[in-house]
Amino acid sequence: MAAKLNYLFERTTTPDGTPPSNRQVAASINAAAGERIISHSYISLLRNGHRDNPTFRQLAVLGEYFDVSPAFFFDRDEITARVAEGLRFLTSLHTGDVTAPSPRADGLPAELLDHVTEAMGQIERSRPPASVPPAEPSAPC
Repeated sequence: MAAKLNYLFERTTTPDGTPPSNRQVAASINAAAGERIISHSYISLLRNGHRDNPTFRQLAVLGEYFDVSPAFFFDRDEITARVAEGLRFLTSLHTGDVTAPSPRADGLPAELLDHVTEAMGQIERSRPPASVPPAEPSAPC
């Protein structure tokens, strides 16, 4: 996180041609948002590696300030793993191979888990019982 944030600071300039200070970045972000989202001291902690877990909102406004996607701040392996897990889950939902949310889903918001559990219940209820063979189409008379 620190290296990526410092990279952005080093490649950004203010109107006078100098890199922005932590204070300038925080002030600009907070003014644009109309509220305090991040402090210059927290930016300093991030840049020095003393903090490495900002909120997504803080990443979003930092990304907006530096004109990069919030995804810039994530490790590509982590993003790839999350996308792959999501695709595996969606495929399992589509094929009906899912019977319960993955244990790795414990980091998801409760509302999303409730939605997934409800969707899985609907899928399960729509399946014919395992002991009843599927109906065969009737032959035309």
